[in-house]
Amino acid sequence: MNKNLCPAFAFCGVMSLILVHTVSAETVLTDANLIKLEAALPALARVEQDNVASLYQVRLQAHCDWSRHAEEVRAQQKEQSYLEEVDLILAEHELTAPLFMELTAKGSWPVLDSMRPMLQVSRRALPFLPEPQRQQTVQVLAQTDHMTQAIGSCLTEADKVALQQHRGRLLALAGRMPGGVIPAKAELLP
Repeated sequence: MNKNLCPAFAFCGVMSLILVHTVSAETVLTDANLIKLEAALPALARVEQDNVASLYQVRLQAHCDWSRHAEEVRAQQKEQSYLEEVDLILAEHELTAPLFMELTAKGSWPVLDSMRPMLQVSRRALPFLPEPQRQQTVQVLAQTDHMTQAIGSCLTEADKVALQQHRGRLLALAGRMPGGVIPAKAELLP
């Protein structure tokens, strides 16, 4: 090999390592954070929530300030007695409320993305649904659209790379999350 090219290859190798670490540092969707979330989920699932249905009314605002999101959600749930227990569980697993909010919101993206075809079918079927089911479906569609816009606008390129890397893991995690992406009573057409 030409000795003049060796420093260039060495530099490129070091730069690619730096870029890989930079990308992973620019997203909360890291292996370490997902391990913490996976460890916290069993305890979070055991928390007795005063009003589980109230979680379906929580709405993320159109900004990407996760500390502010955590404060806003906490304010929406301020009457709930389980917040202190949730805080203790998060602290035990080295998660803060803003990190948990961002991690779970961005981690829900694969579920939201996988629902798109079903949601499109549900939209087309709206005129043919009986009124109660139509109202419920419209509500679920609006909530899902809102979440998709609020979360999607906050995804960085590093997040998108991490989402591809952890897609299967995040889909499996979503099934173990307390609450859910859509209300259990929601009936969307397949």
